[in-house]
Amino acid sequence: MTEIAHRDDPLPRLAVPGERFGWIYQDRNLYRRRFPEPPPTPGTVPPELVTRATTARQRTLRRVGVSLGVGLGLAALFGCCGRFASSLAEPFGWFVMFLTILSAFGGLGGALVVWLLRRQAEKDLATAQEQVRAAYEQARAGWEARRVEFEQGQQRALEQMYEWSAAAPSPGTRRIDVVGGSSYGWEALLTVLGGSLLSTRGPMTLVDFTGEALCGELMSLAEQTRRSVRVTGFPSGLRELDLLAGLSPRELVDLLVESMHGAADGGDRAQRHQDAMLLGELCEVLGDEVTIARIVAGLRVLTDRPGQPALSEIECSLVISLLPEEARRQAHHQLRRLESFLRPLETLGQTGGGPPDAELSCLVADRDGRSAQHELLKDLLTQWLIRRVSREEISGGSIVLVGADELHHRQIERLGTLCERRGIRLVLFYAHLREQALHALGGGEVAFMRLGNHREAQQAAEFIGRQHKFVLSGMTRTLGGNETHTLADMQGGSETDSRTEGSRGEGRALIRQRSRTWSRSRNWSQTRSVAAGTTWNDAAEAQRVYEYAVEPRVLQDLPDYALLLVKGEGRGSVVQAVECNPEIVTLPYMTMDPVPLAPLPSDGAAAYPTSGPPGQVTLSQPAPIAPQPASADQTAAGLLPGWGAPAPGQQPVRPSPQPGPQPPRQRQSEPPPGPGGS
Repeated sequence: MTEIAHRDDPLPRLAVPGERFGWIYQDRNLYRRRFPEPPPTPGTVPPELVTRATTARQRTLRRVGVSLGVGLGLAALFGCCGRFASSLAEPFGWFVMFLTILSAFGGLGGALVVWLLRRQAEKDLATAQEQVRAAYEQARAGWEARRVEFEQGQQRALEQMYEWSAAAPSPGTRRIDVVGGSSYGWEALLTVLGGSLLSTRGPMTLVDFTGEALCGELMSLAEQTRRSVRVTGFPSGLRELDLLAGLSPRELVDLLVESMHGAADGGDRAQRHQDAMLLGELCEVLGDEVTIARIVAGLRVLTDRPGQPALSEIECSLVISLLPEEARRQAHHQLRRLESFLRPLETLGQTGGGPPDAELSCLVADRDGRSAQHELLKDLLTQWLIRRVSREEISGGSIVLVGADELHHRQIERLGTLCERRGIRLVLFYAHLREQALHALGGGEVAFMRLGNHREAQQAAEFIGRQHKFVLSGMTRTLGGNETHTLADMQGGSETDSRTEGSRGEGRALIRQRSRTWSRSRNWSQTRSVAAGTTWNDAAEAQRVYEYAVEPRVLQDLPDYALLLVKGEGRGSVVQAVECNPEIVTLPYMTMDPVPLAPLPSDGAAAYPTSGPPGQVTLSQPAPIAPQPASADQTAAGLLPGWGAPAPGQQPVRPSPQPGPQPPRQRQSEPPPGPGGS
């Protein structure tokens, strides 16, 4: 049973089952919804009240003036007539006086009535306005209460959500490759990922080739959670590390040859076979007791340096008999090369009792810089791990190689295949994205940390992939018109003048008759025709372009504790922004388990509209085999069926509206009606 240390130390909190790279930040405010009910609007006062009050206010002075003018004018008129009426008769004078007084008081009364009507209209308007204001305030208060209740419900729902959820590898992941980053970022990722691997998969073998002992924090975590830890430095601790325990002579030869030629190309195949044959024959002579020291002693004997204490005289004679003197002279260069490789390993495993068997076994390179011995040990340790995994001496658990840049991709692929078949999690850390890393990358999920070099950042962006979208690439605007105007006048006329004269006799009288006929006609006509037409055509052309899903500049500017995780999701893949700072475990609203991304509210319902989860970018998604009908958005954008489909959580891609392109259209204006036409 694992015991957790004091709560104030965040390291033991990382030892929770479940593999995780770090945490993904999810802004809870993006899930906040807008209150769906619109605010109430103030009511309107009946327009007749406003009209009546306005009219009364505007016409008060005029009406008062008219009333007083009419009343006082009649009073003055009757007063003038009163003297004449009193001279005629006394009763007439009193009657006219009465009319005078009545006219004066009538004018004053009319003015008073006009003023009272204005006051009443203003009072009715004020009463109506007060009623409208009271109704609006009541509706506003109810709306505010419902809004506050809705916001409180939203806040309670958001309080149940996590801001930091674990970023876990996808099921079935073969291995994990970490590319780029600084020593601080690697140390933090080793602590977070290593703590989860120890708690989930059990024993871990960690090999640190960097010489910086980046696993120190992870070892502290293991010790605080009561797990056994064994640390061995190389090459200073070779005496305690027996990498050859349990190997047959043939397996030992294969291990040494693969280590010496780990990064060699296919052109050195003959040399590899020669080294394997020579070492195999030497091991046959040495018998069952084969060690690195005895092999080096045999090589010295073959280079005419007898008297090696590791071999007996009989063994020295047998070794010399392997090659004639002339052959030894010709193979002197090869023998010295083999000796130079193996001599630094003479002390390997002299005091050790076998390979490490602790829950956390750390093999850490010394801080003495790079050397030929260091390079040989790197290949030898990799081959040793391959042998242990293939012989099932390591079953389950995990293997972590820190600084695997110069390991040949054949070794990495072989180790990855064996780990996959044995159920072992393999984690590789590459400082740079160079030749061997480029060949080996893609065998599993890849986490990109900061890549300062622009070429490496560009290669990483190429690996992550590109996305396509449609952009406005051309716009055609055609404007044309025609106009025809015809005017024709026709005028004609005729005149007819005829005369008739004759005479006839009646008896002795002679009667002369004369007649004249005259007529005149005139016709006139005018024909007018007007025709006008205008045509225009606006067409926009969209072109499919590919752009980086993640720009290289983003990879160059990543913080120390940030990484971009390229992982599979279903049959597609996504990129997730992950934070691997171990101190996140102390923050509130944090969970050690992965939380699926909840769908964001639509743009119309979201308080803060966004196109998709800000911490995740969809790279690819399954494409249907059968052709799909074009959607309304694609048809409106002029796209072919199956082209330009937006990724999940993204907005449909449409041509840019600048400077106002529209789908192609044709319009022919109708000819204007002629005179008198309808």
